[in-house]
Amino acid sequence: MTKKDKLIQKILSGESVIKIEEAEKIMLFLGYDAEQPASGSSHITYKKQDCNSVTLILTQKELKKLFDKKLQEALRKAGY
Repeated sequence: MTKKDKLIQKILSGESVIKIEEAEKIMLFLGYDAEQPASGSSHITYKKQDCNSVTLILTQKELKKLFDKKLQEALRKAGY
């Protein structure tokens, strides 16, 4: 099992705390494009055609439950 597979399982289980860096890796792996406003915002929005966008707040060390659910939704839509 690869590191990405383990990370995907961790996210889908919903039992562990997900770090921002882990969420970013998965979003890029799934083919989402990162968009950060030029004004120095602490938010990054990941977008992909025909999918809901997912916004992460970089000042947080861990994802909040709402963002966990959005990340799980993105993984399920990708077939995981």
